[in-house]
Amino acid sequence: MEYDKRAERPHLGHLLEAKPVTTSAFEPFGWIVETGAAGRDANNGTARRHDIHAHPAVEVQAGSRLVTSIFEAKRQQPGISITMLERHVNSIKLIVPLGGEGHVVIVSQAGEDGMPDLSTLAAFSFTASQGMIYRRGLWHHPIMAVGSDASFLVQSWQNGTAADCEILTIEARALG
Repeated sequence: MEYDKRAERPHLGHLLEAKPVTTSAFEPFGWIVETGAAGRDANNGTARRHDIHAHPAVEVQAGSRLVTSIFEAKRQQPGISITMLERHVNSIKLIVPLGGEGHVVIVSQAGEDGMPDLSTLAAFSFTASQGMIYRRGLWHHPIMAVGSDASFLVQSWQNGTAADCEILTIEARALG
């Protein structure tokens, strides 16, 4: 294995650079969840409502239930090696940070065979005030808190089968 002397880490042949997330760059993978200028008054003017995306009921698999969880993610070190992806074929998946200093999201579209199309593998930097909704069946790496440990609110529709979370090993890629 070669070493990248600048970063003092193994050179794995595939370097994945995290770029700041934008709505247009993330659109093939899902939707960004954040507040901003958009929105409307709610609760008799005491709150601001920001609708992100409305999901038709037909997108929910029969027999599924909405599962809401809190994930406590450990801070990841720079230069981590990415060796796996997962997907949730039955559901979209909402992930919203409840604090921390930010997180990195790694995503890949599926090819015609349903396996990850690694030519679409992308990494995005999110701030601590940005979350996302993954499209149903999107291949992605698990939550990666950066800067500090962080908690995340996670929601997905699950039916108790293996399809709730499929995991696949991939050739290692260093996150730069």
